[in-house]
Amino acid sequence: MRYRESNRNTTVRRPALWKFSEIGTLRKQIIQRAGRLIRPQRILTLSMAENPAVEETILSYLPA
Repeated sequence: MRYRESNRNTTVRRPALWKFSEIGTLRKQIIQRAGRLIRPQRILTLSMAENPAVEETILSYLPA
């Protein structure tokens, strides 16, 4: 909530200002991805298949 703008405006019913994801959804988006840890030039690197949607999702979490 500190790093993202609110998704909604306040209304009479007062829903949450941010849309929250369930922990199962986050687990599937980040942790349960097919990838391989490789060590090119002795630096540990996560290698994944090229997928722009997945890349965008993962990179959106890094600044926070």
